[in-house]
Amino acid sequence: MSYAQLDTAQETLRIKAKELAKENQNSSQLFNLSPVRGLTNKNVKITMGIPPIDGFRKEERGITTTKDVVDPTWDIKQKFVENQKDVSKYAKDFYLGDIKTKSKYIRLICRDHEYEDGDRIKLMLNKVTIHPNILLRNSPYIIDIDLEEGLNTIQFYALNEGSSSPNTAELKVIDENGNIIGSGKWLLTTGYKAKLIVLRQK
Repeated sequence: MSYAQLDTAQETLRIKAKELAKENQNSSQLFNLSPVRGLTNKNVKITMGIPPIDGFRKEERGITTTKDVVDPTWDIKQKFVENQKDVSKYAKDFYLGDIKTKSKYIRLICRDHEYEDGDRIKLMLNKVTIHPNILLRNSPYIIDIDLEEGLNTIQFYALNEGSSSPNTAELKVIDENGNIIGSGKWLLTTGYKAKLIVLRQK
């Protein structure tokens, strides 16, 4: 009698193991995400033909180039401006200034310098969407952009405010020779934008 119970238990375990294997196989298929569609590479050039900037490790991913920053000037110093009770003063567009350069390309380095809470932005160049949905982290988001002669308008739209208002970010602009030619920060509520003007001179 005891032998029959043992055989039944073993058979039950084998059946459950097969069911679990089937469930694991089905669950893994649920997380095969399709790539983001509808992006444009207009006025975007990832390989600039210039020496890489010291302190970065490159990883090519689609139209963007993400890197891990080692530069000590980017150490996180949380001030926790986010999650303030009164964020109405951030319900307006923010002007990041204007830059003059003879560089054909610029590198934008953008990151959430406050609490990493899921802030997202849309990046546009001269009314063309470069990326529709960028997640800002404490580590930087980096993209290289091909400039047109004359004025170039770069806009960062706040898609949300994460879990702590407002939408916050720090920006650095680097020319094709690796020189920092601009920097700034923004604090925005959803629907507003930060704007940067870059004048490419001959």
